[in-house]
Amino acid sequence: MPIQTAIIGCGSISRFHFAALEKMKAPIRWVCDLNEEAARPYAEKFGARDTRDYQQALADPQVEVVSVLTTSSTHKRICMEAIGAGKAVICEKTLAENAEDALEIVRLAQEKGTIFYTSYMKRFMPAVVKAKELLPRLGTIFSTYIRTYQPWGDIWESNPAEGFFHTPPGGVSQVVKSYGGGILVCGGSHLLDLIGFFLGRPQRLYAKMVQAGGRDYDLLAAALIETPNGVAHYEAAAHPLKKIGHLRDGWDERIEINGTGGRIEILSALWDQVYHKDSLLMHYDEASGTVTEYRYGPVSPFEGALAFFHDNIGRGVQGTQPITTGYDVDELIGQVKRSAATGQAVDIEWKI
Repeated sequence: MPIQTAIIGCGSISRFHFAALEKMKAPIRWVCDLNEEAARPYAEKFGARDTRDYQQALADPQVEVVSVLTTSSTHKRICMEAIGAGKAVICEKTLAENAEDALEIVRLAQEKGTIFYTSYMKRFMPAVVKAKELLPRLGTIFSTYIRTYQPWGDIWESNPAEGFFHTPPGGVSQVVKSYGGGILVCGGSHLLDLIGFFLGRPQRLYAKMVQAGGRDYDLLAAALIETPNGVAHYEAAAHPLKKIGHLRDGWDERIEINGTGGRIEILSALWDQVYHKDSLLMHYDEASGTVTEYRYGPVSPFEGALAFFHDNIGRGVQGTQPITTGYDVDELIGQVKRSAATGQAVDIEWKI
């Protein structure tokens, strides 16, 4: 039986969740948003109830899973209330505004026996799924290069006069209001998750960050990260370059994993253009001396993520994605900031 869903938050990210649920023919029982105009079209399309008060959805005994698609600053309260109401939870990234809050959420989910996911959907890109399958063929992994260069416009030289990246004098930019930070949180968090996914929980890191004058968010975060499977060279950067990247659209995100048995390279497409741009995976095999290219048509990783989450929730199991995923990334974000602030390498002490 398909499980009954309540959606909390109908902002821009929600369109990918709604599209995935529609493809799965998953019933949506509630659509919740403080903006009635944002919720109503989805409620009408899916035959769901709409409300400004998500407590109504949490009180509905027929709701089995709650998707939390609001900004990170609201995640802790909503997630903990959903867990307390006995619902499985799918939460957008980042899980919380800091590692301490993320840890509190995860510990409550463990205590209540709740199936809980933080939706780092890049795990479900076809190129990433295939790379994970090929990973054992690399032998001993000794080095990884992982980076995201994202086209945010000309924000290095001056504070934009308006818009999402404008920091008003004495005020807060919209990017910080919405996501809690700059490139490290917005784009770099996904790649921190993929470091753990491919290489295991990091043990130690040394980081640098750049925040330009007059702006309240970071434009660059770089780190050397020690893992159980070699060193990861990590970088997240916001930039003004319009024609870089393998599709020459300004988006330059790539992963290179090197082992004694070969190399894997992933070149990804813009995260929000998944319906008309695709990613590329290349596998070099040392034994045969051959390079195999895996080209995938445009596929939304949200579809793979939601199908995985709902299948496991329906079967009553957490599955292969750890309940700690969101905490792990938030802890790494905190440690990158700590190392950058002190100029010192830091040992990562996992609290769960």
